[in-house]
Amino acid sequence: MDTYMQALSDMQAEGSIEMRTYGGLTAEERRSARRRRIMDSALELFSVQGYPHTSIRSVLRHSGVQERYFTESFSSLDALMAAVLREIQEDEAVGCQRALNEGGTRRDRARRMLDVLTHGVTDDPRKGRVKLIESLSAGPLAAGERRRGLRHMAGLVESLLLADRHDPRIDTTAMSMAVVGGVNQILLNWVDGILRTSREDVVQQSLYFFEAIAEFGSDAR
Repeated sequence: MDTYMQALSDMQAEGSIEMRTYGGLTAEERRSARRRRIMDSALELFSVQGYPHTSIRSVLRHSGVQERYFTESFSSLDALMAAVLREIQEDEAVGCQRALNEGGTRRDRARRMLDVLTHGVTDDPRKGRVKLIESLSAGPLAAGERRRGLRHMAGLVESLLLADRHDPRIDTTAMSMAVVGGVNQILLNWVDGILRTSREDVVQQSLYFFEAIAEFGSDAR
C-alpha cells in the first residue's frame, strides 16, 4: 500500500511539473515574457500617441496579451508608466555611473554623463520622449518614479561638485539638484523641438551650465 501511495505521489508531482511548463517555458518565464511585451508596447504607444491617448486596452491589443494578464504585473496604466520610466532611468543611471568611474577631470566626467543622457534620446527617441514629456501626464506612481530618478542623478552630480574644494556656504546637495533640474529642462525642450540644435551642442550648453555652478562653488569667497 505504501508503495502504491508513493507511486501515486510521484505521478502527481510529475503532472504538476508538466502543468507548470508550457512551450518549454515555466509559468514564471511566461509571466515575464508577457510583462516584457506589455512594457514594449507601452513604450511605443506612449511615445507615438501620448500617455493621455493611450489606454490599457490599446496596450494589450498592441502587445497581443490577453486582458486578464495585465493585472498580474501592473495595477494601472500609471503603474505601467512608472515601470517603463524606472527601466529607462535605471539604464541611464548605470551608464552615468560608468562614465564617472572612468576617471579624468571633473569636466571630462561631466561631459561623459551628458553624453550618456543625450545618447539616451538620440539612440531611442521613444525613451527620451516618454521620460521627459509623456511621464509628466501620468499619475502619482510615475511622478514618484521620476523624482526618484532625478534625486539619484543629483547624487551623482554632487559627487562631482565635491571633487574639488568648495565654499562652505554652498550647499552642494541643493546645487546638484539645480544642475539636474536645469539640464532636464534643456533636454525636455530639445526633445520637444523648441531647442533646434545638435546633440553635441546640447552637451556643450549643458556643460557650460554645470561648470558655472561648479566653479562658483569652488571659487566663491
